[in-house]
Formats: sequence, C-alpha cells, structure tokens
Amino acid sequence: MRPNYKALGVYLLGVFIGALDTNVLGPVFPVIARSFHVNLEIAAWTVTAYTVAYIASTVLAGALGDRLGHRKVFVWGIILFAVASITEALSREFALFVIARIVQGAGAGAVYPNGQAEGLKQFPPEKHGMALGMFGAVFGLASVIGPTLGGILGQVFGWPAVFIINLPIALIVLAMLRNAPPSTVVPRALPDWVGGASFSAGLASILLVIMGQGIIRLVFFILAVFFFGLMIWRQKVAKTPFLDSKPLMNKAGVAMMIGAALIGLDMSAAIFVPALVQSDLHFSVLQSGLALLPAAFTGALLAGAGGIMVDRMGAKKILAVGLVAAGVGAVLLAWPHLTFFRFILAMMALGLGTAFTMGAPLNRLALDLYKTDQAGEALSLMAVFRATGLAAGPILLTAAKVVHGFTGMYGTVAIASVIGALVFMVVPEHRPGMRTSLAQKG
Repeated sequence: MRPNYKALGVYLLGVFIGALDTNVLGPVFPVIARSFHVNLEIAAWTVTAYTVAYIASTVLAGALGDRLGHRKVFVWGIILFAVASITEALSREFALFVIARIVQGAGAGAVYPNGQAEGLKQFPPEKHGMALGMFGAVFGLASVIGPTLGGILGQVFGWPAVFIINLPIALIVLAMLRNAPPSTVVPRALPDWVGGASFSAGLASILLVIMGQGIIRLVFFILAVFFFGLMIWRQKVAKTPFLDSKPLMNKAGVAMMIGAALIGLDMSAAIFVPALVQSDLHFSVLQSGLALLPAAFTGALLAGAGGIMVDRMGAKKILAVGLVAAGVGAVLLAWPHLTFFRFILAMMALGLGTAFTMGAPLNRLALDLYKTDQAGEALSLMAVFRATGLAAGPILLTAAKVVHGFTGMYGTVAIASVIGALVFMVVPEHRPGMRTSLAQKG
C-alpha cells in the first residue's frame, strides 16, 4: 500500500479548523465580552462550554465512527462546526452565542478522532507514526498562526470574522472529500446509546467540577457520580456496551490513562508562561503574548519528525525523550533568577516535549491497546484523558505556586514529567505491521 497524501490532506485540513479555533479566539476574547456587555468571568464560560462539549462528544463520536464509518461522522462534525461558526458570528444574544459554542465544540469532537482514524487508513501500518506526526504538526501550526490570525481578523474586520473564516475552510474540506476514498467499515452493532450519553454527561460534569467554583462544583460532582454510576451499570447489562473498557482494565491501560493525563498537565503549564516572563523578565503584555512562539515553532517543526522516528524506533523511546525534554524545560523555568537565554532554552525544550509526546507517540501506543477496527475509540479516549489533565493542570499548578511561587509551579511540571516517563515504561509496544490487540489476547 502506498501512502495517499492527497486524501490525508483532507483530514489534516479538517482537524486544522478545530485546532485553529482553540488558538484564534484569544486576541478577540475581551472584545467579544464587551460586545455582549458581559464581564470576562462570564465570557470565560464560552471557553468552558466549548471545551466540555468537545470532550463529551469525542469518545461518543469516535465509537460511532468505528461502526458507521469515520468519514461519515467526520462530515457530520465539519457541518456542525461550520453551522455553529456562522451562528456565533451572527449572534446578537449571549445565550445564543453560548449555545453555538456548545454545538461547535461537539462538532470539533467529532472531527478530531475520526479525521485521525480515517487519515491513518491512507497509510500502511509501518508509516502510521508519520501520519500521526503530521496531525501533531497541524496542531503546532495552528498554535503558531492562530493568535496572530485572530488579532488581524479582529482588528480589521471585527470579532465575527474569527468565526466566519471557518466557513470557507469547511466548504473546501467538504468539496475535497468528494474525491476521497470511502470508509471501510467492519459491520458491528451500534453501541448502547444510554451508556454513551451517560459517559459523555459524566465527563462534562467532571470538567465542570474542575472548572467551577463554590456550589457549582458540588452540584456537578453529584451529577458526575450519578452519570458514571449509570454508565457502569449499562456497561454490565447492555447487549452491546458503549465502551470497550477491557483494554484499560490492566496495568498497561491504567498506565496509559495516567500518562496521558500527566502529558495534559504538562501542556497546561504553557498558559502561565506570560505571567512568568512579565514577573521575572519584565516583559510587556505584548511581549509576553509572543513568549510562547519559540515553543510553538519548535513543536510544529519537530512533530512530523517525531512521527517518523516513532515508525523507526518505537513510540516508547520517543515518549521518554519528550517527557525528559519537558522536565528539563520545566527545571530551567523553575530555577530562580530566570534569564532570557535560559528562558529561550526552556521554551525550545518544552516545544520538543510537546512534539514528542502529544501526537504520534501517545496515539501510537493507544492504538496498540485496541483492535484495528477500534481506532476511533482508542484515539478519542487518549484525547479525553489528556484533556482531563489539561483541565486539572491549572488548578494543581496554581496551588503549587501559592506554596513556592513559579519555582513550585514548574517544579511540579518537572516531577510530573519524570513520573510520566516512568509510567509509560510498563506499557508494552508492538512493532508496526505486527500489531496485536491486547484486547484480543484477553
């Protein structure tokens, strides 16, 4: 089988839209708040709404893609994303804007796992790392150009342009899909929808526990317990359980869940970099906004190379290198009396860490846990565990900062990186082209 780069490009472009939206909103966020006459605290719930919907829909969409065809669910996601984007741009009421953000997040959740799973089919197994690396590079590219593009569009055309730009890209993706190969689907019964809905609602509730405050946390904690309890019951009694949890119920599966969450925690540390350089290097607000560019460029440039190295050396070695690099970068930031030179070195190390952990290596190990026709489920689960760490990270890191300042914060990141490297050592790895599911082994 020869790689089909043209078909892969369609799915890369689709995933790029969702990745871009995560980064393009920052510069216009205060303008949106003023436009709807709400304060930033209330406006921040639009980000929470998008994130919760994205995570809640990801696993459900991945499981549906495995049964109905990844291309079909990918198309549904693109259409939802585009319609929601236009609704956001035309919204005159804040409530409608928030609803559109929820729909947009759900659409993005359908695009991500199914785009990757279908994109992998365009490559032979021994080159899956390369394909996954390209998806990682897309995320890196979006993180580089997103804030700049958002600033330009918001300044020249107003904040609705940040959402309108999604429509032509979505139409291009849909037009290109007409010539893409159809999905190959192994006939399987549809998963239990009650279990799937309960799992998604439980995930949403957990995220709102993490992100909320006061009584909101208690309410959503109770809801999380209820929905996960319902999901566990349905897993036992449903004819076709929603989630194949067997691969996660052993040492390797637990290690993957913990390791993915720790990678998410490492990633969350990036949001505190502007505050660090303003405090220690006396950067202006504008300069601090550009402080992450060295890490973003490094990550974007090396993500593809990381994928190729996964094919040649195996995922575990590349993951270890990435986590060690992230630990080194965190130590450089945690060390007192930060200098500009040490900061640049730290950013490059963190960029390397992102490139060698977030994309190809982690997802390659996840695919080894599941059967070939469960790729959507495997990829979406890793996205959920990583996003859980990403959501919980700011809370844990700010608590560490209270105890020992930025040294405590980035020292915690270094410790998390070391623990992650040790955790992944217990995960078995199968060579490309000879992958046997742990679930099939029993």
